[in-house]
Amino acid sequence: MIAFLRGRLHSIRGDAAIVEVKGVGYSVQVPMSLLSLLPSPGEEVLLHTFMSVREDGISLYGFDTVEALDIFSLLLNVSGIGPRGALSLLSVIAPRNLVLAVKEENVGLLTRAPGIGKKSAQRIILELKDKFRIEEYPAVMSSAPERGGPAPSDAVEALVALGYGMAQAAAAVEGAGRDAGPGAPVEELVRLALRRLAR
Repeated sequence: MIAFLRGRLHSIRGDAAIVEVKGVGYSVQVPMSLLSLLPSPGEEVLLHTFMSVREDGISLYGFDTVEALDIFSLLLNVSGIGPRGALSLLSVIAPRNLVLAVKEENVGLLTRAPGIGKKSAQRIILELKDKFRIEEYPAVMSSAPERGGPAPSDAVEALVALGYGMAQAAAAVEGAGRDAGPGAPVEELVRLALRRLAR
């Protein structure tokens, strides 16, 4: 089991970060909302990983916090929610908002994720409501900014709610983050991202 990878970000290909560790490149699938938070190629990156071993191959999924990894692992225990569904949820809903959505039985928010219908959302709530304890996720629930805080993922979530595709929204927010600089609020990121999308 590979618990984490610390190495140099080689490149980004689709929704995967290629991390070079001592001459070996690992392809790690990450939430689309995390792409805008990754450092520039050549810089050091640390990803907490989940290794999925299936008949058709081995896949690595990576997250910037242990809390996000824990949520991903819990989602995998829900009947009918595989790695793609769990990653889809964390791509459009910030971890802290996902915890709150389950606790508050917010089906509408959960169904924003591609591939997650009403029945799947209800099953997630039913199976995880008692397992998500907000006090156990201080880093997830904290409002203090961390590398820009939850703003980029919240901005991606807002654009998806407006009808933009996940990859399109993530790319626009990534560019907006470069324009606005670190620590920009959600509203500023959304405004700049919309300007980019309108070009």
